[in-house]
Amino acid sequence: MKQFLSILLSFSLSFMFISCNKQAQAPLKAHWEFLRNDVEPKVSEAKLTLTNTSGKELGKDWRLYFCLESMIPIDQNDSALSGHTIQGSYHYFAPAAAYEPIPAGESRSYILRFRWTAIRESIRPEGLFFVADNGGKPVNVTCTYEPYTRKEQMLRGIDIWEKTPYAEGEYVYQYNESKTAGEKNSDIMPLLPQPKKVLFTDKITEINTASIDKIADPSIPQEGYKITFNGESITIYASDDDGFYYAEQTIGKLGTKTNISVIEDSPDMHHRGVMLDIVRNFYPADSVKRVLDMMADLKLNVLHFHISDDEAWRVEIPGLPQLTEQGARRGYTTDEKECLYPMYFGGWDYTDPKNTANGFLTRSEYIDLLQYAKARHIRVIPEIDMPGHMRACKKALFPLLTDSVLEQREYVSAQLYTDNVIAVSNPYALTFIETVVSELKKMYDEADCEFKIFNIGGDEVPDGALTYKEHQAFIDGVLDILSRYGLQPMGWEEITHFCRPESRAICYSWHNGEEKPMEMAQAGYPVVLATANHLYFDFAYCRHHEEKGLDWGGYTDEFRSFDWLPVQHENIIGMNAQLWAECLFSFKQAEYQLYPKMYGLSERAWNNRSSLTIADYTSLVYETLLPLLASTGRNFHIQQPGIHAEKTDNGIEISINKVMNGGKIFYTLGDSRQEYTAPFTLPADFKGIVKAQIEYLGHKSNNTWLWLE
Repeated sequence: MKQFLSILLSFSLSFMFISCNKQAQAPLKAHWEFLRNDVEPKVSEAKLTLTNTSGKELGKDWRLYFCLESMIPIDQNDSALSGHTIQGSYHYFAPAAAYEPIPAGESRSYILRFRWTAIRESIRPEGLFFVADNGGKPVNVTCTYEPYTRKEQMLRGIDIWEKTPYAEGEYVYQYNESKTAGEKNSDIMPLLPQPKKVLFTDKITEINTASIDKIADPSIPQEGYKITFNGESITIYASDDDGFYYAEQTIGKLGTKTNISVIEDSPDMHHRGVMLDIVRNFYPADSVKRVLDMMADLKLNVLHFHISDDEAWRVEIPGLPQLTEQGARRGYTTDEKECLYPMYFGGWDYTDPKNTANGFLTRSEYIDLLQYAKARHIRVIPEIDMPGHMRACKKALFPLLTDSVLEQREYVSAQLYTDNVIAVSNPYALTFIETVVSELKKMYDEADCEFKIFNIGGDEVPDGALTYKEHQAFIDGVLDILSRYGLQPMGWEEITHFCRPESRAICYSWHNGEEKPMEMAQAGYPVVLATANHLYFDFAYCRHHEEKGLDWGGYTDEFRSFDWLPVQHENIIGMNAQLWAECLFSFKQAEYQLYPKMYGLSERAWNNRSSLTIADYTSLVYETLLPLLASTGRNFHIQQPGIHAEKTDNGIEISINKVMNGGKIFYTLGDSRQEYTAPFTLPADFKGIVKAQIEYLGHKSNNTWLWLE
């Protein structure tokens, strides 16, 4: 009988699942084709094709919701579809006056316009879902995307940092040459950061069998170490636990034997960090640990943990369950009482745990992460951005974090929110901040981890939201709370407007150039370099149309984080890379943006005036470090090939280069793809596109394009 009931129950559940799937089918499917940029100044054009799959006429009573970053739909009077923005990157299309119902099985195409431009395929509608206006439930809409193939899709007005309108072969060829040309040092160590001083001897030390002694030496600089190798023994000298830890890491990278006699090393900067954004898209604890492992491997010592923002609240706070019950979920809602609006990755199902829009770290998970980081000599600094960038907590605790005066003010934030600032004059605002600080302090105490710094963000408070007096009074109140908990304030460079130097507030300088960090350092602030066009790892690697990432401050490839000389001042205490997650819809994509960019951060933060040449660095990354990274299963980017065309008496000679010794180059002419082994010649009158791609360590580069016209 029990077996019969089990079978019956299984059949019933299967029938229900099939029925639900049948009911969940959308009445249409979509196809997106980006057409061109700058149809008018800073206006782009795209074509959206809708196909009626419902079996009956598709009338006018519906909305097609989607998320689209960096472009805003323009509501055109003569269009059959009207575009509307709800908040931020969350929009919808709806039938307009010129719309005609779509018969069953037929398709209609609509030419749509957007404010701003798109030079990459990743800037496109995501997470589409359909809702009937008569109270229907949301259903996913399948959308396919036309790849970029035309110049007008890839071109945009070129700003000063944008050297090429697409992955153009000649530009990349010269760029690759610049990263591999020049002298190379013969005694490069197989690790980053490079030790500052290495002496060699004729005596070989067998590392695996040598005894290791540790001796405390107060003369060794903070986090520094000295290692002596004496055949059968190794001695480590350091003044703190960090120094001993880094010495052991260095020894572990030397292989089984070495002819080194002495290594002396210490970092130039004591804040060497990575900011990880788990708000815009959520990455669980195991993923964060993978980042911590890599940071430890590169002697990075600060995880700047971005755990709240407009789009979500990602850490459980006892006593405030609304923050994660509502503020850690995004999906279809008309009032945001159960969840927040979809943003960035979209999607309607706020109960789907696999969607990176949803999720949070439990209190125990956060404590475990603190302990995991501590074991790797990494400090975790939480960031709760305030008083702007607080939409998630404001919606979760709406009656407590707002008032009628604030709601009557009109403002628009940098991310296009009109309601992301909390009512700082409301007494509960500071009560809320103290509750969060207090609960985080308890977590650090339970993890037996030091809690010395708290990041208050402080950036991008939109004009018109607060008066200066209101803003200053709130920050003064926050600083008082932090002082009572023994916490040093930290934030983005905008906090200098409200935090005086005597507050000891650590300032992140994100502007490009040397002027801003020097200005703050000379004023007496401790400064961390977070320079956008070298250290914003969420930026695209280049302007290639297949790359993901933002580009408002330039581009950051694996060379940008190394190929610069950081400005120096006694108050410049560190360097921090940023990985914002607006465009990173999976942890695999997050790893792609981090590696190998993180190598340059490691070297420059430890050795501001590195002894490595750019050719040394390129060789070390591609010949030694990336093969090791590949063995760990991490995702990473590889530099694409360059293509050079030169007219000769015989025609057009094509040469293709790459920055690594290994790997294979494949080139494509028309429908033919073959391996490149040596320069080849095309007819003098050849017209068309030459493409090239590298396959290396199980990864493929983007294609480089060269138009021959």
